[in-house]
Amino acid sequence: MVKINKHIEIVRCGNPRLSSMGLKSCNMIGKTLSRHYARVGTTTVNNEHDIALLVAKKPDLVFLGFKNMPTLSPYPTNTEESWIADHLDSHGINYTGSTKLAMMLDHNKDAAKQVICEAGLQTAPYFTARSGEYSNAGELPLPLPLFIKPPKEGGGIGIGDDSVVRNFAAYKRKVANIERDFGTPALAEQYLTGREFSVAILETPRSKELIAMPIELITEQNSRGDRILGQKVKSADTEHVIAVADKDIKDAIVTLAIDAFKILGARDYGRIDIRLDEQGIPHFLEANLIPGVAQHDFTSYFTSACWINQAMDYETMLLHIVELGLSRAVDIGEDLVERDMVPVTVSPSLETAFEPV
Repeated sequence: MVKINKHIEIVRCGNPRLSSMGLKSCNMIGKTLSRHYARVGTTTVNNEHDIALLVAKKPDLVFLGFKNMPTLSPYPTNTEESWIADHLDSHGINYTGSTKLAMMLDHNKDAAKQVICEAGLQTAPYFTARSGEYSNAGELPLPLPLFIKPPKEGGGIGIGDDSVVRNFAAYKRKVANIERDFGTPALAEQYLTGREFSVAILETPRSKELIAMPIELITEQNSRGDRILGQKVKSADTEHVIAVADKDIKDAIVTLAIDAFKILGARDYGRIDIRLDEQGIPHFLEANLIPGVAQHDFTSYFTSACWINQAMDYETMLLHIVELGLSRAVDIGEDLVERDMVPVTVSPSLETAFEPV
């Protein structure tokens, strides 16, 4: 098998809270891509020195596994966020996934909800919650019950059974806990009681058509009757992932997911999380524009969605994501030898290996 003459560098962050790619997943991606590309390396980034080492490698494409990392500013009371896409763009290095502007919305759930609202799409009413701002439930901008979560965390971090608050004491306690644990105000949303879904989005090379692949996420009810997809459930892998059988629901969540993906300025691939209200109307929850792409069964929602909807196997999915990144080099005028852009045959053409839903 003749390998494609390209250097792919897989990049993750050593801090598991910041990285969408664990070490095991990183190694599996590397092993898979090494069967098709001449040079595949891995870089773990923990600081700006590591980023400089990555830039010095000058890869043809970075397979990106994290968005940003905190870095101390010159002011001791402030921190700034260093965006990996910024560094790569400034050095002309191509990478998979969305640009910094879209990633900032991924990282800030309240900002993403504002953009979604301004576009006229459905998302639960919300407000920024701070300790001491309100003295009783009647002063809250929205009625109880509310769903309280940290605005900048992924993977269910900071979300648990105590996220649904039905009285003012529980509200104050959860907001204070988020401020203490994460150093930010909380995001308070109207509590949506319906079913929960995640829609994987994947562009097709060249045509840039968006393919939407929805799955339903089902968790067990807790003692209060709530179904909370939080850190504990995700870590234990106790949720169930199934296909979306109802055509009307499927059409509605696919439409919302594609519209949200476009409005947020995303590209290549990502996940849009959606939940129904008590009337069955889908609402945008949040975006994950560097979703985990682990091989393990149903622990990766993106991988699962590709298989459940399109019977797209792990290897084909990874090659598809890489081809999207490499094809972008053609769009920006890089002189690539035509044979370098032809993937090694492992399945039907990635352009026609699956059909839109």
